Order: sequence, then C-alpha cells, then structure tokens
Amino acid sequence: MPKKQEPTEDLQQLRDELRELIREAHEVLKDLRAEKRDARELLPLLTDELFGAEVQKQVRAFTDVTKQAMDASVDRVFKKFDELQALLTGEDKQSRRKGKPSIPEMLASHVHGTEG
Repeated sequence: MPKKQEPTEDLQQLRDELRELIREAHEVLKDLRAEKRDARELLPLLTDELFGAEVQKQVRAFTDVTKQAMDASVDRVFKKFDELQALLTGEDKQSRRKGKPSIPEMLASHVHGTEG
C-alpha cells in the first residue's frame, strides 16, 4: 500500500508545482512580449511596402490616363493643322462645295489684278 504523505509534504509538492507553472507562465509571457515587439517592428515595414505598391499602381494608372489624353490632344492638333493646310492649299471640301475660291486662287487673282 502506498505511503500516505504528510500534509506539509503535500503542500510543499503543490507549492513546487505551482512555482514551476508560474516560471513557465513567465517564460511564455516573455516570449509573447518579444513577439509583440517584433510585430510592432514589422508592421511599419509591411505598411510601407503596401503603401509603396499602391502608389506605384496609382502612378501607372495616372500615367496611362495622361498618355491617352496627350495622344488625343496631339491627334486633335494634327487634325486642325490638316484642316488649315487644306484651306491654304485649296483642298478645303466645304469651301469648294459652297463655290468659294481657295486662298491660292484669291492670291493669284490679286496678283494678276495688281500686275495689269
């Protein structure tokens, strides 16, 4: 039959077990604090990476939209120059349909009118 321990021995054993559990709890708490500190150090780095990626994404989108707008503007300017060239060279279809003389015809008429 197992020997029954004295109450003081039971209490001492219980105290030792509690001390061991408290020591383990302190180690776990220390580890948790270290993890918390590491997480606080990593958070700004992760945030910076995410922010940087989002900024790059937005800049690319802005660049694309700006390029499209610039291309459209350049096309409009070329179209206006083509219209002006047609007007100056007498190839303006609208003026021709209305029976108006072209600028070269008006210049020739003016030059011949002043020569004679």
